[in-house]
Amino acid sequence: MADRALELLPERPTIAFTSEQWGAGWAEAIGARHVMVDLDRTRFPISSSEIRSNLREHYTWLVPAARAALAKRVVLAGAESTGKSTLAVDLANHYQTVWVPEYGRWYSDGRAGLKDRTWTADEFVRIAITHHQGEADLARRSANGLVILDTDALVTKVWHRRYLDSPNPILEELVDEFLPDLYFVCAPDFEWVHDGTRESPNYRDSMHIDTLQLIAATGVPFIELTGDQSKRLKEAIAVIDETVHSEPLI
Repeated sequence: MADRALELLPERPTIAFTSEQWGAGWAEAIGARHVMVDLDRTRFPISSSEIRSNLREHYTWLVPAARAALAKRVVLAGAESTGKSTLAVDLANHYQTVWVPEYGRWYSDGRAGLKDRTWTADEFVRIAITHHQGEADLARRSANGLVILDTDALVTKVWHRRYLDSPNPILEELVDEFLPDLYFVCAPDFEWVHDGTRESPNYRDSMHIDTLQLIAATGVPFIELTGDQSKRLKEAIAVIDETVHSEPLI
């Protein structure tokens, strides 16, 4: 075990912290000074072997970086006014985990007062990157092995095509890099609601089709959600429970 640790670590450690009786011998084997931490499990009443036996059940004991690395990502995609944000909140509440708000919406609201509101390719790249950064931060606080996202880089790509109708190689790379574990595509089958910033009621159907086609091309599993909000929530929970929430985290 000591040899394997040295293979994985970027450099030989000088101090090893453990909560195990065998810790001193292991530390000596890797050439490190041993520091015993909470041997009686009074502060942290669980062992690493217990955590590994069921990562999802003991998920909250994982360090934030491990939570972010192991969490399954579920993205809500679709055109404007299709219930994505509401469903994201409802799913996060159901699974008692985090959800990632749509950064592109915040950015779009912030530029609404501009006289020249022409979009540039660079803006879409920055939206995709910043949205992912928010995801990375919130994933560190995730619970139950799940992160719920209101849109992602692929949805940003759909908007890029809507406004600029041209390829964006950098955005394409980001889409491939940030692919989730599951997509839900919210269908535009109920009334469009104008909230002061939405602007594309005539594009909902075409953007919905574009979203479906782009997601299908990624190979990521996806489900199209239709009907009212309660029906969508019930179906989404059933799908998550049968797929990403029942799969091993590693």
